Amino acid sequence: MNVSAYPDLGTYGFLGGAAPGCIYFLVSLFRLQKVKVQAQAIAREQGEFLDFDSAENQSFDFLLNPQAFIKATDGPGVRDGKNLLLSVRDRTWKRMWIAVVLIAVGAPIGLFVSTCAEYALGRPWP
Repeated sequence: MNVSAYPDLGTYGFLGGAAPGCIYFLVSLFRLQKVKVQAQAIAREQGEFLDFDSAENQSFDFLLNPQAFIKATDGPGVRDGKNLLLSVRDRTWKRMWIAVVLIAVGAPIGLFVSTCAEYALGRPWP
């Protein structure tokens, strides 16, 4: 059994490189959640109920089919809340793509840097 006494820096480099993108993705989700709560509060102020998770097509329509997100049966409070959500939709998509790019670029760079660090430290290859 060939067990190395050294930790594998490649794993740490990969995760360290991907971490900024993952954190950016989570921050974007938290921002969207905050706007979602504001939209629910707007609908509640007008005596209506905006439940984003009540129908399974709500999330689909919000993300991929925004023209069908606001229904003809929605009241004015729900319409205002949904308009608020639609106002941040494009920024949310941009943030998600930036996060994907950060992960796709950061993970290999972190792996490369950690491999160079292992080589510079003179660690034996398994």
